[in-house]
Amino acid sequence: MDARTVVDRFFTAYYTGDVGAARDTITDDFSLYGPFATCRNPEEFFELAKGLLQIVRGHRVLRWVIEGNNVSALYEIMIQGRSGVRPLTTGGWFTVKDGRVSSGTLLYDSEAFHAILSR
Repeated sequence: MDARTVVDRFFTAYYTGDVGAARDTITDDFSLYGPFATCRNPEEFFELAKGLLQIVRGHRVLRWVIEGNNVSALYEIMIQGRSGVRPLTTGGWFTVKDGRVSSGTLLYDSEAFHAILSR
């Protein structure tokens, strides 16, 4: 399976709230770095994700860039706010190892995230 497909499977499982399937797409030493949190293993990741998963309503990838086992994506996360579902544009780059996502780094505008929630 190519690296893009692996990351896409992770996105689909995670952003639809299927924690079991999402866990199957990441390595045991998975790490994630982002504006609000850093996770150094899957347990930390899913513990911190509980709140986000309550308000996520899917995703849409706008652009992929693939270089071997490194995958970058520009995508929208659909967030449920007070006035409905709004997209949060997110950039991320991910490393794939042995058919699973081993690490990721996310970038997004935290002010835009808070604006979606408070509208």
